[in-house]
Amino acid sequence: MKRLLFALTFLGSIYSFAQEDWTIEQCIMYANTNNLTVQQNKINEELFNKDKELMYNAWLPTVSGYVDTNFTIGTYNPVIEKGYYQFGHSFGAQSSINIYSGGVVQLNKDKADIDLKAAKVQTEITVNDISLQIANYYLAVLLNKELKQVAVGNLDISKQLLDQNRKKFKAGTIAQSIVAQAEAEVASNTREVVNSQIEIERALFNLAMLLQLDDYRNFRVVDVKLPENINSQLYNLEDVLETAYNSQPAVKYAELQIESAAKSTEIARTSLFPKITGSFNLGTNYMQYFNKRLQQDALFTQLGHNVTGVFGVSVVIPIWNQYSYKINIQKALINQDLAQNNFLQSKQEIQKNVQSAYFEVNSSFASYDSSKEAVKYAKISYDFAQKSYNAGVINLYDFNRSRNDMMVSESQMLQAKYNYIFKQKVLDFYAGVPITLDSN
Repeated sequence: MKRLLFALTFLGSIYSFAQEDWTIEQCIMYANTNNLTVQQNKINEELFNKDKELMYNAWLPTVSGYVDTNFTIGTYNPVIEKGYYQFGHSFGAQSSINIYSGGVVQLNKDKADIDLKAAKVQTEITVNDISLQIANYYLAVLLNKELKQVAVGNLDISKQLLDQNRKKFKAGTIAQSIVAQAEAEVASNTREVVNSQIEIERALFNLAMLLQLDDYRNFRVVDVKLPENINSQLYNLEDVLETAYNSQPAVKYAELQIESAAKSTEIARTSLFPKITGSFNLGTNYMQYFNKRLQQDALFTQLGHNVTGVFGVSVVIPIWNQYSYKINIQKALINQDLAQNNFLQSKQEIQKNVQSAYFEVNSSFASYDSSKEAVKYAKISYDFAQKSYNAGVINLYDFNRSRNDMMVSESQMLQAKYNYIFKQKVLDFYAGVPITLDSN
């Protein structure tokens, strides 16, 4: 019943996602549940969990039953003073238990616990990587939507100019070449709007493919209206590094690999200790002769008389094994060194990524800040050009050039703005801040 309710809830969530625009949080949540790479990692977790169950049951005794039948051809029996034939039948149960093995049972349990934790952390690493990709693709959608708005505004101005020039041409105040130039500008701006829409669809397609949706055609995202003016939100670099070292799953995974390698070394050393095993065998048998002169008891009488129980203890002491025990211990120690090196590499990679993110936030904000100034002066230039054009001081070509310069400046500012936002999200991620997008 619980599984049915879970399935209905899950299907309901997918249906609701399909019917509405997706937020970035919904995208991340959906990917964390449905992405095949994440699912594969969770399946691996189940495998490691089963390994853990095996290790936790290793202290239990083993019990098995046996049935044995044999046929004997004898050359001489003193009772009948000649050869004989007989069937022998035996069956019973046997059990063995590990009494002492150098602590390998507990060590295997400890290692299984560590390996299961590492598998879960590996899933977290995959989830984090996908979350950053989603943030990048989601912001690409929003950027291209704003770029389209700029292109549409430019097209509206072009259409207004075309309409004005057509009226002037009918009045005989301008040449037809001016109208043709205005028509060409409208066509060019229309193409830019179409290309902007294509880029929106491409960005949506990329995001849908990352989410591994079956049908991307109806996929849409929420239009988050990000602030027009964004201020720099820098962290202290040392604080971010410390937080990243303590919270990033990649570092935790490397630490667990060191622990696992250390347990493997301890397990390898147990091969030098003696192994003590206890055993018990309970069984019975009966014989069946084919010579009439040989007397035999009835079946159940034999079975009752022949019941035996055998207790035993065996001790295996390692003496010489072609140096294999020693070599296995040395290999385990080498794997420990590798795990330690991987841990240092992981911390180094985190340090590089954090410092890179810190640098990118600084540089991208500077680029965004300068692009805002460029837009400011491009608008001033455009206002002068518009007044000059209306006064007949400049021609349509010069006016369109000024207008296009303003459009390019606005587009570059938007690209710098969204680039800065993404870089800031990456730095937030290493600082332990969840990935979200806040509107005005």
